[in-house]
Amino acid sequence: MVKGIGDDCAVITIGGPEYLLVTTDLFVEKVHFLMDWATPESIGAKVLATNISDIAACGGVPRDAFVSIAVPEHIGLDWLEAFYAGMAGLARSFAVNVLGGDTTRSRSDFVANIALTGLVPVSEVLFRHTARPNDLIVLTGPTGESAAGAEILLERPRVPPDVAGVLVRAHLEPVPHVLQGRILAASGACTAAIDVSDGISSDLGHICRDSEVAAVVYEDKLPVSDALRQAGTIMGKDLLDWILNGGEDYVLLAAVDPDGLSGIERSFKEHGLPLFPIGEFCRGSHMELIKKDDSRHILKPGGWDHFK
Repeated sequence: MVKGIGDDCAVITIGGPEYLLVTTDLFVEKVHFLMDWATPESIGAKVLATNISDIAACGGVPRDAFVSIAVPEHIGLDWLEAFYAGMAGLARSFAVNVLGGDTTRSRSDFVANIALTGLVPVSEVLFRHTARPNDLIVLTGPTGESAAGAEILLERPRVPPDVAGVLVRAHLEPVPHVLQGRILAASGACTAAIDVSDGISSDLGHICRDSEVAAVVYEDKLPVSDALRQAGTIMGKDLLDWILNGGEDYVLLAAVDPDGLSGIERSFKEHGLPLFPIGEFCRGSHMELIKKDDSRHILKPGGWDHFK
Protein backbone atom coordinates (compact mmCIF):
# COMPACT_ATOMS: atom_id res chain seq x y z
CA MET A 1 0.00 0.00 0.00
CA VAL A 2 1.43 3.37 -1.07
CA LYS A 3 -1.49 5.57 0.00
CA GLY A 4 -4.70 4.62 1.76
CA ILE A 5 -7.27 6.91 3.35
CA GLY A 6 -7.10 10.62 2.59
CA ASP A 7 -6.67 10.90 -1.18
CA ASP A 8 -8.98 10.64 -4.17
CA CYS A 9 -7.91 7.00 -4.58
CA ALA A 10 -6.10 4.32 -2.66
CA VAL A 11 -2.74 3.72 -4.37
CA ILE A 12 -1.53 0.12 -4.29
CA THR A 13 1.74 -1.48 -5.38
CA ILE A 14 1.16 -4.41 -7.75
CA GLY A 15 4.75 -5.06 -8.78
CA GLY A 16 5.63 -3.49 -12.09
CA PRO A 17 5.77 -0.05 -13.71
CA GLU A 18 2.27 0.99 -12.62
CA TYR A 19 0.32 1.49 -9.42
CA LEU A 20 -3.23 0.22 -9.01
CA LEU A 21 -5.74 2.97 -8.15
CA VAL A 22 -8.97 2.10 -6.34
CA THR A 23 -11.84 4.45 -5.56
CA THR A 24 -15.46 4.03 -4.48
CA ASP A 25 -18.44 6.35 -4.19
CA LEU A 26 -21.93 5.90 -2.75
CA PHE A 27 -24.95 7.70 -4.22
CA VAL A 28 -28.29 7.99 -2.47
CA GLU A 29 -31.56 9.20 -3.96
CA LYS A 30 -32.72 12.53 -2.43
CA VAL A 31 -29.19 13.17 -1.14
CA HIS A 32 -27.14 13.13 -4.35
CA PHE A 33 -29.89 13.29 -6.97
CA LEU A 34 -33.65 13.59 -7.45
CA MET A 35 -35.49 11.32 -9.84
CA ASP A 36 -37.62 14.12 -11.30
CA TRP A 37 -34.53 16.18 -12.20
CA ALA A 38 -32.82 13.71 -14.47
CA THR A 39 -33.27 10.74 -16.76
CA PRO A 40 -32.10 7.35 -15.54
CA GLU A 41 -29.47 7.44 -18.31
CA SER A 42 -27.95 10.67 -16.99
CA ILE A 43 -28.02 9.39 -13.40
CA GLY A 44 -26.18 6.22 -14.43
CA ALA A 45 -23.57 8.18 -16.36
CA LYS A 46 -23.01 10.68 -13.54
CA VAL A 47 -22.56 7.96 -10.92
CA LEU A 48 -19.72 6.51 -13.01
CA ALA A 49 -18.32 9.92 -14.01
CA THR A 50 -17.67 10.96 -10.42
CA ASN A 51 -15.59 7.82 -9.86
CA ILE A 52 -13.66 8.30 -13.09
CA SER A 53 -12.90 11.84 -11.92
CA ASP A 54 -11.17 10.43 -8.83
CA ILE A 55 -8.91 8.33 -11.05
CA ALA A 56 -8.18 11.42 -13.16
CA ALA A 57 -7.19 13.38 -10.05
CA CYS A 58 -4.42 10.86 -9.39
CA GLY A 59 -3.19 11.11 -12.99
CA GLY A 60 -4.47 7.67 -13.88
CA VAL A 61 -6.53 5.90 -16.53
CA PRO A 62 -9.75 4.16 -15.39
CA ARG A 63 -10.09 0.44 -15.99
CA ASP A 64 -12.72 -1.75 -14.25
CA ALA A 65 -15.97 -0.85 -12.46
CA PHE A 66 -18.06 -2.88 -10.03
CA VAL A 67 -21.60 -1.60 -9.50
CA SER A 68 -23.84 -2.41 -6.54
CA ILE A 69 -27.40 -1.12 -6.24
CA ALA A 70 -30.25 -1.18 -3.73
CA VAL A 71 -33.59 -0.97 -5.52
CA PRO A 72 -36.89 0.22 -3.96
CA GLU A 73 -40.31 -0.90 -5.17
CA HIS A 74 -40.98 2.30 -7.13
CA ILE A 75 -38.08 1.56 -9.51
CA GLY A 76 -39.04 -0.65 -12.45
CA LEU A 77 -37.00 -2.77 -14.83
CA ASP A 78 -37.22 -0.19 -17.63
CA TRP A 79 -35.68 2.46 -15.35
CA LEU A 80 -32.86 0.13 -14.32
CA GLU A 81 -32.09 -0.81 -17.92
CA ALA A 82 -31.87 2.88 -18.84
CA PHE A 83 -29.67 3.55 -15.79
CA TYR A 84 -27.20 0.89 -16.91
CA ALA A 85 -27.39 2.06 -20.53
CA GLY A 86 -26.31 5.55 -19.48
CA MET A 87 -23.48 4.12 -17.44
CA ALA A 88 -22.42 1.84 -20.29
CA GLY A 89 -22.31 4.75 -22.73
CA LEU A 90 -19.90 6.72 -20.55
CA ALA A 91 -17.91 3.56 -19.79
CA ARG A 92 -17.31 3.05 -23.53
CA SER A 93 -16.11 6.65 -23.87
CA PHE A 94 -13.35 6.01 -21.32
CA ALA A 95 -12.66 2.32 -22.09
CA VAL A 96 -14.02 1.25 -18.70
CA ASN A 97 -15.16 -2.35 -18.21
CA VAL A 98 -18.28 -2.82 -16.06
CA LEU A 99 -17.54 -6.24 -14.56
CA GLY A 100 -20.25 -6.92 -12.03
CA GLY A 101 -21.38 -5.99 -8.54
CA ASP A 102 -24.39 -6.78 -6.38
CA THR A 103 -28.11 -6.06 -6.20
CA THR A 104 -30.35 -5.92 -3.17
CA ARG A 105 -33.69 -4.46 -2.11
CA SER A 106 -34.17 -1.02 -0.58
CA ARG A 107 -37.16 -0.14 1.60
CA SER A 108 -37.18 3.52 0.58
CA ASP A 109 -34.74 5.12 -1.88
CA PHE A 110 -32.49 4.03 -4.72
CA VAL A 111 -28.82 3.60 -3.76
CA ALA A 112 -25.86 2.96 -6.06
CA ASN A 113 -22.25 2.28 -5.17
CA ILE A 114 -19.37 1.98 -7.63
CA ALA A 115 -15.90 0.66 -6.98
CA LEU A 116 -13.54 1.61 -9.79
CA THR A 117 -9.94 0.66 -10.50
CA GLY A 118 -7.36 2.47 -12.59
CA LEU A 119 -3.66 2.43 -13.43
CA VAL A 120 -0.98 5.13 -13.29
CA PRO A 121 2.78 4.96 -13.96
CA VAL A 122 4.68 4.75 -10.67
CA SER A 123 6.66 7.91 -11.42
CA GLU A 124 3.57 9.96 -12.35
CA VAL A 125 1.00 9.35 -9.60
CA LEU A 126 -0.49 12.55 -8.17
CA PHE A 127 -1.33 13.00 -4.48
CA ARG A 128 -2.86 15.73 -2.34
CA HIS A 129 -0.02 15.97 0.19
CA THR A 130 2.85 16.94 -2.12
CA ALA A 131 2.16 20.59 -3.08
CA ARG A 132 5.02 22.99 -2.30
CA PRO A 133 5.33 26.69 -1.49
CA ASN A 134 5.67 28.73 -4.72
CA ASP A 135 3.79 26.13 -6.78
CA LEU A 136 1.08 27.67 -8.94
CA ILE A 137 -2.59 26.73 -8.51
CA VAL A 138 -4.27 25.78 -11.79
CA LEU A 139 -7.78 24.71 -12.82
CA THR A 140 -8.55 22.55 -15.85
CA GLY A 141 -11.97 24.14 -16.33
CA PRO A 142 -14.45 26.67 -14.95
CA THR A 143 -16.32 26.02 -11.72
CA GLY A 144 -19.71 27.10 -10.43
CA GLU A 145 -21.76 25.93 -13.40
CA SER A 146 -22.95 22.74 -11.70
CA ALA A 147 -24.10 24.62 -8.60
CA ALA A 148 -25.92 27.14 -10.77
CA GLY A 149 -27.55 24.31 -12.69
CA ALA A 150 -28.74 22.71 -9.47
CA GLU A 151 -30.29 26.00 -8.32
CA ILE A 152 -32.04 26.42 -11.67
CA LEU A 153 -33.52 22.93 -11.33
CA LEU A 154 -34.59 23.68 -7.76
CA GLU A 155 -35.88 27.25 -8.07
CA ARG A 156 -37.08 27.30 -11.72
CA PRO A 157 -36.10 30.95 -12.34
CA ARG A 158 -36.80 32.68 -15.66
CA VAL A 159 -33.40 32.00 -17.22
CA PRO A 160 -33.18 31.80 -21.05
CA PRO A 161 -33.32 28.15 -22.17
CA ASP A 162 -29.92 28.29 -23.88
CA VAL A 163 -28.28 29.60 -20.69
CA ALA A 164 -30.17 27.22 -18.40
CA GLY A 165 -29.34 24.30 -20.68
CA VAL A 166 -25.59 24.85 -20.39
CA LEU A 167 -25.71 25.02 -16.60
CA VAL A 168 -28.16 22.16 -16.07
CA ARG A 169 -26.06 19.91 -18.31
CA ALA A 170 -22.99 20.83 -16.27
CA HIS A 171 -24.81 19.55 -13.18
CA LEU A 172 -26.43 16.45 -14.65
CA GLU A 173 -23.79 15.37 -17.20
CA PRO A 174 -20.27 16.09 -15.89
CA VAL A 175 -17.35 14.99 -18.05
CA PRO A 176 -14.31 13.66 -16.14
CA HIS A 177 -10.98 15.30 -17.01
CA VAL A 178 -8.97 12.14 -17.62
CA LEU A 179 -6.87 13.50 -20.48
CA GLN A 180 -6.14 16.64 -18.50
CA GLY A 181 -5.02 14.52 -15.56
CA ARG A 182 -2.73 12.46 -17.77
CA ILE A 183 -1.13 15.58 -19.28
CA LEU A 184 -0.50 16.99 -15.81
CA ALA A 185 0.89 13.72 -14.48
CA ALA A 186 3.15 13.05 -17.47
CA SER A 187 4.54 16.61 -17.46
CA GLY A 188 6.75 16.03 -14.43
CA ALA A 189 5.86 19.56 -13.31
CA CYS A 190 2.59 18.82 -11.52
CA THR A 191 3.24 18.22 -7.83
CA ALA A 192 -0.28 17.59 -6.49
CA ALA A 193 -3.89 17.39 -7.67
CA ILE A 194 -7.49 16.89 -6.59
CA ASP A 195 -10.81 16.90 -8.42
CA VAL A 196 -13.23 19.70 -7.58
CA SER A 197 -16.17 17.73 -6.20
CA ASP A 198 -16.82 19.75 -3.03
CA GLY A 199 -15.96 23.25 -4.30
CA ILE A 200 -12.66 25.10 -4.80
CA SER A 201 -12.63 26.46 -1.26
CA SER A 202 -13.00 23.00 0.28
CA ASP A 203 -10.86 21.00 -2.15
CA LEU A 204 -8.05 23.57 -2.18
CA GLY A 205 -8.27 23.38 1.60
CA HIS A 206 -7.68 19.61 1.44
CA ILE A 207 -4.42 20.13 -0.47
CA CYS A 208 -3.33 22.93 1.88
CA ARG A 209 -3.98 20.84 4.97
CA ASP A 210 -2.39 17.67 3.64
CA SER A 211 0.63 19.48 2.14
CA GLU A 212 1.00 21.88 5.10
CA VAL A 213 0.98 24.95 2.86
CA ALA A 214 -1.10 28.11 2.51
CA ALA A 215 -2.72 29.43 -0.67
CA VAL A 216 -3.59 32.69 -2.37
CA VAL A 217 -6.36 32.84 -4.99
CA TYR A 218 -7.00 35.86 -7.22
CA GLU A 219 -10.60 36.72 -8.00
CA ASP A 220 -9.73 38.24 -11.37
CA LYS A 221 -8.07 34.98 -12.49
CA LEU A 222 -11.06 32.75 -11.73
CA PRO A 223 -12.72 31.62 -14.98
CA VAL A 224 -16.35 32.71 -15.40
CA SER A 225 -18.41 31.34 -18.27
CA ASP A 226 -20.87 33.56 -20.12
CA ALA A 227 -23.75 31.29 -19.08
CA LEU A 228 -22.80 31.55 -15.41
CA ARG A 229 -22.51 35.33 -15.59
CA GLN A 230 -25.90 35.68 -17.26
CA ALA A 231 -27.61 33.36 -14.79
CA GLY A 232 -26.06 35.18 -11.84
CA THR A 233 -27.35 38.52 -13.08
CA ILE A 234 -30.88 37.20 -13.71
CA MET A 235 -31.07 35.28 -10.41
CA GLY A 236 -29.34 37.93 -8.30
CA LYS A 237 -26.71 35.44 -7.15
CA ASP A 238 -23.14 35.97 -5.95
CA LEU A 239 -20.96 34.43 -8.65
CA LEU A 240 -18.07 33.96 -6.23
CA ASP A 241 -20.20 31.75 -4.01
CA TRP A 242 -21.02 29.48 -6.92
CA ILE A 243 -17.44 29.49 -8.22
CA LEU A 244 -15.66 28.92 -4.89
CA ASN A 245 -18.20 26.86 -2.95
CA GLY A 246 -20.51 25.22 -5.47
CA GLY A 247 -19.00 21.78 -5.98
CA GLU A 248 -19.75 18.90 -8.38
CA ASP A 249 -17.75 20.51 -11.18
CA TYR A 250 -15.31 17.58 -11.53
CA VAL A 251 -12.58 19.70 -13.08
CA LEU A 252 -9.08 19.24 -11.67
CA LEU A 253 -7.29 21.62 -9.32
CA ALA A 254 -3.54 21.12 -9.36
CA ALA A 255 -0.23 22.42 -8.04
CA VAL A 256 2.31 23.14 -10.77
CA ASP A 257 5.99 24.09 -10.62
CA PRO A 258 6.20 27.60 -12.14
CA ASP A 259 9.11 26.52 -14.37
CA GLY A 260 6.92 23.84 -15.93
CA LEU A 261 3.75 25.85 -16.51
CA SER A 262 4.54 26.90 -20.09
CA GLY A 263 5.12 23.30 -21.14
CA ILE A 264 1.84 22.18 -19.62
CA GLU A 265 0.02 25.08 -21.27
CA ARG A 266 1.45 24.08 -24.64
CA SER A 267 0.27 20.50 -24.18
CA PHE A 268 -3.21 21.63 -23.18
CA LYS A 269 -3.37 23.98 -26.18
CA GLU A 270 -2.32 21.19 -28.55
CA HIS A 271 -5.33 19.20 -27.36
CA GLY A 272 -7.68 22.19 -27.48
CA LEU A 273 -8.04 22.24 -23.71
CA PRO A 274 -8.18 25.29 -21.41
CA LEU A 275 -5.96 25.77 -18.36
CA PHE A 276 -6.43 28.52 -15.80
CA PRO A 277 -3.70 29.61 -13.33
CA ILE A 278 -5.68 31.11 -10.42
CA GLY A 279 -3.12 31.62 -7.64
CA GLU A 280 -0.18 30.12 -5.82
CA PHE A 281 0.73 28.07 -2.78
CA CYS A 282 2.90 29.67 -0.13
CA ARG A 283 4.21 29.15 3.37
CA GLY A 284 1.64 29.48 6.13
CA SER A 285 -1.54 27.85 7.31
CA HIS A 286 -4.51 29.65 5.75
CA MET A 287 -6.07 30.45 2.40
CA GLU A 288 -6.60 33.99 1.10
CA LEU A 289 -8.73 35.48 -1.65
CA ILE A 290 -7.43 38.67 -3.24
CA LYS A 291 -10.40 40.49 -4.72
CA LYS A 292 -10.42 42.72 -7.77
CA ASP A 293 -9.97 45.82 -5.60
CA ASP A 294 -6.79 44.24 -4.12
CA SER A 295 -8.42 43.70 -0.72
CA ARG A 296 -7.42 40.46 1.01
CA HIS A 297 -9.94 38.11 2.60
CA ILE A 298 -9.55 34.82 4.45
CA LEU A 299 -10.91 32.05 2.23
CA LYS A 300 -12.71 29.53 4.40
CA PRO A 301 -13.87 26.12 3.19
CA GLY A 302 -17.49 26.65 2.22
CA GLY A 303 -18.21 23.79 -0.14
CA TRP A 304 -20.09 20.54 0.25
CA ASP A 305 -20.00 18.90 3.67
CA HIS A 306 -21.50 15.41 3.74
CA PHE A 307 -22.63 15.77 7.36
CA LYS A 308 -24.17 19.26 7.32
